[in-house]
Amino acid sequence: MMKHWLAGAAAFAMMAGVAFAQSTSSESSTSTHTTTTKTVPFFGSSSSSETREHTDSNGNTSDSSKTYDSDSSGSKATSSSRTSSPDGSEQSTSHESQTQSPSGASTFTKKSTTTTINR
Repeated sequence: MMKHWLAGAAAFAMMAGVAFAQSTSSESSTSTHTTTTKTVPFFGSSSSSETREHTDSNGNTSDSSKTYDSDSSGSKATSSSRTSSPDGSEQSTSHESQTQSPSGASTFTKKSTTTTINR
C-alpha cells in the first residue's frame, strides 16, 4: 500500500511541477490566496487539496487547484489551472489527471485550451 501511495504522491508532484513550470512570467505578484485542506477519512486512505488564486501586477488572474486521493482501490492526482487577461480577451485552461491502480497500471491525461477574442 505504501508503494502505491508513494508512487501516487510522486506522480502528483510531477504533475504539479509541470503545471506551474509552464508559467514563465517575470511580473511581480500583487495578490495571492491559498487554501489547503487535508483529511484522513478512514484508515489506509488519504485526501488533500490545495487552491490558489493569484493576480499579477498587470491584472492577469490565475486560479489553480491540486487534489490527491488514495485508498485501497488506488490513487488519483489532478491539477487544474485557469488564467485570464484583465479584459477577458485571452483565457487559458489546463487540466491534468493521473490514476494508478493497486496492480500498478497507470493512466495520464492532459487537456489544455487557449481562447483569444479580438477586441
